[in-house]
Amino acid sequence: MDRVSLRQFILLAFLLGMAMKMFNLPVLMLRMCGKDAFATLLAELVIDLVLLALVVSVVVLSGGKGFYELLSEAFGRPVSRIVALVTAAFWLIKLYFMLVDVRLFFSNTVFPADVDALHLIPLMALLAYFATRPLSSAGRLAEVLTPFVVVGMLVLGILTLPHADFGGLRPVLADGGAGVVKGVRLLPVWFGDFTLLLSVCGKADGGKKLAFSLIAAVVAFAGLTVLSAVLFASYGNVPYLLSYGHSISSIAQYSVGSFKFGRMDLVVFCLWLGAVLLSAGMMATFVLRSLECAIGRRAGRVVAAAGAVALFALMAITVNLNLATEYAMVYFALPAAIVQYGLPVVGLVAVAVCKIKGKRHEKNKRKDA
Repeated sequence: MDRVSLRQFILLAFLLGMAMKMFNLPVLMLRMCGKDAFATLLAELVIDLVLLALVVSVVVLSGGKGFYELLSEAFGRPVSRIVALVTAAFWLIKLYFMLVDVRLFFSNTVFPADVDALHLIPLMALLAYFATRPLSSAGRLAEVLTPFVVVGMLVLGILTLPHADFGGLRPVLADGGAGVVKGVRLLPVWFGDFTLLLSVCGKADGGKKLAFSLIAAVVAFAGLTVLSAVLFASYGNVPYLLSYGHSISSIAQYSVGSFKFGRMDLVVFCLWLGAVLLSAGMMATFVLRSLECAIGRRAGRVVAAAGAVALFALMAITVNLNLATEYAMVYFALPAAIVQYGLPVVGLVAVAVCKIKGKRHEKNKRKDA
């Protein structure tokens, strides 16, 4: 069944809220924003919470229509197809940067050597399968993964919080907010994942109760904020000691120490990766469905397969993963902000246009009668 229940929608929002925000993001924030990293994270999370509210509004007000069906009714079929093509291209590129993050993490934290593109073949095959499944499969996977992710967050918190000195967060806004502006401008790639929930527009049960997903997002953000604060407080004055791919590892090793508890951090990371897997699967699903809407089911699947091959080829030729991360901030930040935060706004405009057209149609029918 191609639908998600209220509980599944809430859990999807919970997992999407943390998927790309822990493995490398705190390190990027420290290196870029310095002592303003904590304030930058809070600002970004508030923006994402507003984004989720907009997405939920579109889903609730869509009247049972799919997202592109809504755009087609409001603006015409050509416009909806153009938006679908742009959306598919965007999420395919963002999926590339997510896979770069995964490679960085495993290369720097898990394995003694770099992880090349061949290691990603099973993951990409899994994502291809994920994309062809109904939305209820994503919902059920969220139900299975959420308890493990929550356990991972709790274990990491128990191991680190008793040893953390949050005094290192002071002074807040030490640079006068310049770092916050810079971070918000250059880091949209690691945020905005709630836009993926537009793929369930017209196929989510619960009506106005879907707003409870905001509570789930706040819970996810609270966990992220606390765990990130451990890293910010510990390394805020010496961010050069951190390298990409080490953020969660540094949080755990700061207070735990592999010599005392073994590689407990790897267990936590594997649990957390469940959220990353779900987020990547939702990206693949959105890409495929956008292409099917734009150019038809059969042609859409052919183009999606070609995109997967191109994605693998790009991963294969990407040798300097840190440079790819820099490109994400320099060249992909503006497109990410426009697409991720613009799509739900366009959806709300489409809802308003459809309501206006509906009222005009009813008025004309009464006149004709």
